[in-house]
Amino acid sequence: MATSTVLVQFGGASGLALGDPMLASGDPSWQVLVASLWLFVAALASSAGGGYIAGRMRSRWSDAAKSEVEFRDGVHGLSVWAVSTLAVAAFAAITAALAAAGVDPAATAAEVPTNVAEYTRTITVVYGFATGAAAALGAGAAWWFASLGGSHRDEGTDVHLLTPGFLRGSR
Repeated sequence: MATSTVLVQFGGASGLALGDPMLASGDPSWQVLVASLWLFVAALASSAGGGYIAGRMRSRWSDAAKSEVEFRDGVHGLSVWAVSTLAVAAFAAITAALAAAGVDPAATAAEVPTNVAEYTRTITVVYGFATGAAAALGAGAAWWFASLGGSHRDEGTDVHLLTPGFLRGSR
């Protein structure tokens, strides 16, 4: 969740959250698609990172078959993905409920032009599809990267091979 938060903040800081969903001409902006793709990439990268750490940090059972070890590593990655997904969904639901408190939908619906309402529905579908697809593919990424982390654990892969030199500090 921390990785996802940082990546979403980075996307917002680089202008994805500041763009107008509609152009001055009244047409939808391309920025909706770019922001959706960024959310997709952030979710996949976060799931992959969490899965890798879960697989790498899990202790290996020495008497288990290779397929069992891979399965257990994958389930640990999937567990990290599931807990994070549920936590983010709960946070989003609470935020949406708080934002909707005190808003009269009947009063605001009458004030919104038809084209804006249609674009809003389209934007909601695009964001919904991007986040749903990222969540589904994130489960696979968490599983695969947890298996990779478990393989690195079993092979004794030095973590310094995965870390750029400037991040390692002095040895």
